[in-house]
Amino acid sequence: MNRRRPSRTFLRVFSAFYLVFAMTLTGLGIWSIVVHRRAAEASAVVREVEHRGARTFVTVKFTTSRGETCDVRFPVAVKANRAVTTGDRIRVAYAESDPCFGVQEIGNRSRWFIALIGVALLAVAAILAYVVWRRPRPPLPLRYAGMP
Repeated sequence: MNRRRPSRTFLRVFSAFYLVFAMTLTGLGIWSIVVHRRAAEASAVVREVEHRGARTFVTVKFTTSRGETCDVRFPVAVKANRAVTTGDRIRVAYAESDPCFGVQEIGNRSRWFIALIGVALLAVAAILAYVVWRRPRPPLPLRYAGMP
């Protein structure tokens, strides 16, 4: 079988796009962590619990520090909250700029997982970019071509 190697230009373009993708994913993961660290906390009342296989979704109602009331549905990520029932109280974190969007339960560490994946992809992208963009080695002189 005679396989053609991908062209150097294709590999360079691919590595550039991959590097931009990895940087974007890492940046979004870190920004998500920063936003969550600045979030306000509230006590929310569970209004509805829905089990879908291994995932549990809850609908909660809470009042922000400014007096706004929000009804939000989100997946449960903390094991202690998987057994909640209607009427229970759980702690949630929300962004003060948009309190009814991006609500997460206190103790959710999934943001760190996304940031770690981004950092791993960024390391792979950096290695790929180095290998593809470095100058090729000069060919061996003919006197060494047949030597083991």
